[in-house]
Amino acid sequence: MKKSLLILLALILIMPLSPNANVDINTKDEVFKFLNEAFKVQVSLSEQTRTKEEIIDLFNPYFSKNYQKLFWNENVFEEEGKFVTYGSDFALYYIPFFQYTDDTKVIKTPEDIYIIEYFPASSEGPVGYDDHYEGILLKKFDGAWKIDQYFYNNVPNSILKEAFQKD
Repeated sequence: MKKSLLILLALILIMPLSPNANVDINTKDEVFKFLNEAFKVQVSLSEQTRTKEEIIDLFNPYFSKNYQKLFWNENVFEEEGKFVTYGSDFALYYIPFFQYTDDTKVIKTPEDIYIIEYFPASSEGPVGYDDHYEGILLKKFDGAWKIDQYFYNNVPNSILKEAFQKD
């Protein structure tokens, strides 16, 4: 009886507190999967209005509190006491439209994961842009990786050098 209780307690302690908890991200594919899931959460906010609490619950497994605040201030609008996002060709703080190929660079340090991609200039479509780098920074919060920063042409030079030194 004592032994089974001890085993049960040990299992409870090692189980993640959230079904979406990500104790570690070890591979490029795991990083890409995480970013895709986070992007789907962002896009889902345009499908229906939600309460502030519902949005926070959706965002918590993927985004730091600071990033949530930035995204909220830029993209979330109130409609009849609930909240929604609207479509845009250039909305800040969304996960960039990475190719998720070898062109998408993942630089992992013990404290951070940088995801960076170079986007050549485009004049096609309703929104044009110059050559630039876009990126996301993942940091660990309470043992889980979360998106904490968005880069648009302000990726640290040391990270750019490491990411593109082999190209």
